[in-house]
Amino acid sequence: MLGLTLASSAETRGYGTQGDLAVDPGALSLGSHVGDWGEAAWGGRIHANDSLAAEQDLADRDERILFTLVRFKNSGCTVGSNSGTCYTASECRSLGGTNIGSCARGFGVCCYKEITCGGSSSTNCTYLVSPNYPNTYNEAQTCSMTFTRNANTCQLRLDFEEFMSTQPDNFGVCQEDQFTVPGERKFAYLCGNKPSEPWHFYLDVNGKPNPTVFNFLTTATSFNRKFKIKVSMIECRQKVPCGCGQYFTGMTGTIQSFNYGSGPYLADLDYGICTRKEKNKCTTTLTTLGPSFTACPFDLYRIPVGQTGANNLLFPSLNVLVLYCQFFIANNPAVFQDVTTIPSPLTSVSNGPFMIWHMTSNDIIPNALPGAPELAGFYQSFSHNPC
Repeated sequence: MLGLTLASSAETRGYGTQGDLAVDPGALSLGSHVGDWGEAAWGGRIHANDSLAAEQDLADRDERILFTLVRFKNSGCTVGSNSGTCYTASECRSLGGTNIGSCARGFGVCCYKEITCGGSSSTNCTYLVSPNYPNTYNEAQTCSMTFTRNANTCQLRLDFEEFMSTQPDNFGVCQEDQFTVPGERKFAYLCGNKPSEPWHFYLDVNGKPNPTVFNFLTTATSFNRKFKIKVSMIECRQKVPCGCGQYFTGMTGTIQSFNYGSGPYLADLDYGICTRKEKNKCTTTLTTLGPSFTACPFDLYRIPVGQTGANNLLFPSLNVLVLYCQFFIANNPAVFQDVTTIPSPLTSVSNGPFMIWHMTSNDIIPNALPGAPELAGFYQSFSHNPC
């Protein structure tokens, strides 16, 4: 029979200085089964997102083996440029992950998990990677991966760490390469390149089939492509506002359209770019960092009512959205207005979260126009201003 005693101290009892560990007092009587540690030690079941680590201290004359049992949260961890989830070493191995460093003050390991074509995962912070990553590949194939979510997950956040594929056509349609998520309404497909700034996207998955399927379809065999995308689960109590494909926090930041600087923005987009209104801040200013325009009336770039430094739109009292667009006659591409850029700076005085709505049509008018100085897209910074 094996008896266990939990060691404790004033320093480590509860959730310690870093908020990730718990060492609780108590003892298991001789004859207790090892599998009952969690319930006997804490008078209740171990949380679904917690791990237990046992450390042997000594054997006394009563042949009782002393252990320190530590419970730590399965929280995120980062080692170098990679992220993972904190597990015990044995849990990480059972999940098919890789130990890339320590966490939970050395009681856990930072477990890195990646999957590629045909793979599946239910581990938070899983990476979707292309075949033979970090090398490129040029095969024509359908690469599918599945991700099983926890029951309390309402959204998935995708962080595009690397994404390089064939460009869309001049209409913004992905003809050769397509990254798709069946059932996703904010985008039909993605192709082209990740822009220069960090780029993320939120998927609403509450009530949708589980697991989530990710497909990467390639048809061209003369292009070298690769991708690396991190998938994170967002609990329902922490989800971002409805409709937000991108969500930014902090006093300042930058926003870019996908594929900016490489080609036109994509067709079939319908999502909000949202920034959280910070404490004691009442207005938000957008400043253009690179050529920014959009094709209209079929493609929209809607900004909450506000005023601009260009003084061409000044509607602070109207409860409407301001539309910025470039217009030309669709049935006669030779006849069109000069490109109308999104004015800069632009300050919004709207209440609540600041949301830019980016909606593009499918195969109606080109997003790469003759005579345009740059391909359609936007690159801007935002800053929140005091009340």
